[in-house]
Amino acid sequence: MNVHDLLAIARQIGPWTVETRRALHRIPEPGFMEFKTQALIRNALDALGIPCETNRTWVVATIPGGAPGPTVALRADMDALPLTEPEGCAFRSEHEGWMHACGHDCHMAVQLAVARLLQGMRDSLRGSVRLLFQPAEETVGGAEPMVAAGVMEGVDAVYGLHLQPYMTVGQIDTRPGCLDGSTDEVHIAVRGVSGHAARPEQTVDAIVCAAQLLTLLQTVVSRSASPLLPAVLSMGTIHGGSAQNVICDSVEMRGTLRTADPRLRAHLKERIRAICEGIGVACGATVELEIVTGYDALINTPAEAGRVLRIGSALLGAGNALTREAPSMGGEDFAYYVEKAPGAFWHLGCSSQLPAPTLHSRDFVPDERCLPIGVAMQCALVLDRMGLLD
Repeated sequence: MNVHDLLAIARQIGPWTVETRRALHRIPEPGFMEFKTQALIRNALDALGIPCETNRTWVVATIPGGAPGPTVALRADMDALPLTEPEGCAFRSEHEGWMHACGHDCHMAVQLAVARLLQGMRDSLRGSVRLLFQPAEETVGGAEPMVAAGVMEGVDAVYGLHLQPYMTVGQIDTRPGCLDGSTDEVHIAVRGVSGHAARPEQTVDAIVCAAQLLTLLQTVVSRSASPLLPAVLSMGTIHGGSAQNVICDSVEMRGTLRTADPRLRAHLKERIRAICEGIGVACGATVELEIVTGYDALINTPAEAGRVLRIGSALLGAGNALTREAPSMGGEDFAYYVEKAPGAFWHLGCSSQLPAPTLHSRDFVPDERCLPIGVAMQCALVLDRMGLLD
């Protein structure tokens, strides 16, 4: 079977895929609270005759092939965002204050359509397909606990996709190596000694100390990282002080550190710690630092990213299978799957025209014509890994 045959089948079942996507769109749920979503997925898999297992709110299903071969895993994320969807959508969210504004409803619908297509040809498969429906990608991360629970045991390759509205329908992109950066949180508290603003010598001014910290933290990337390596440190909040004539004794700041290289990530964390300690000593204040570990950087296996681009070129034309020039500093916990097996994450164009509203926007409306392309691509990756794609 070739990619164009797969696309033709995907388009034939396109109405079912769209109907499934719209049903999922109506029931957006927070991370690890995707109970209705889980039930819908289980019912769809049961109707297809595909056995599945659940743990918390995730679902893992397996399609065994008729002959021995590799186990290929596919991942779809399940959770939604705390946004109120505008009026006017015929299948608008029924959970007020929550919306599938990142395309996860489409990801799940694509994966269920892949399940339907591959279940129909299971006897000819050389190997097995493992379908991972993952909760909580937008919040605490569902991939890491799923991996810890053993969902990647025996997996030989893993693939995932994400809608992207910066491309039109009929385009995809990915890149070998780092696709998305790590996402650590930086929490800083400066503790000083309060007092009258007219007698600063009797105090330790937490605002002055925090100002020094903010200035010097800007050098963490500009002077401690190669300009050839993507990294960013941004402090997003700062709070302190209570009155214009009272010297502040406490300032709290929060920010994010994002890098594309694991060694640089560790180095920059040490630089942040050193700066906090040094400025605290210089100002006579106590500086408390907590770096909350976020997602690891998503590092695509070069050969598997190449497989995505090769198949995308065959399906859509070489000019529509694009290699990203640089990583994004957005986070993606698909990283934990490719740490366990070779794999690649790729992006599916979903806009009818550009420019289009971004992900995480209440105005995000994907063009559903992208769904059969996602189905054909994911099926093709499975079959190619099994040596069955013409």
